[in-house]
Amino acid sequence: MGKVIQEVDVIAQFKYDGEIIPLRFQLINEDGKPEAYTIKGYKRIRHKSPYKSIDDILVISTTIVFECQVNVQDKLSIVRLYFQPEGHIWLLGID
Repeated sequence: MGKVIQEVDVIAQFKYDGEIIPLRFQLINEDGKPEAYTIKGYKRIRHKSPYKSIDDILVISTTIVFECQVNVQDKLSIVRLYFQPEGHIWLLGID
């Protein structure tokens, strides 16, 4: 099961046709300082809802799920971003 970070700042592009493109996200590191990560690639995960994700998040019909590639300490890693439009909330799932 992955670890979920509740408070994530995300920069995303919202296109005219409704498509959302996640570009960057920022976390607070162990030292209490912001640390930004650029998304190198992403894939939107289509789903039937409701279901519990690998990160133990309840995904409903309005939740948008992305699987993203980011560089962490010079290593390409996969993280999951969950966008809940009704509250404009972004969650981050990491392994």
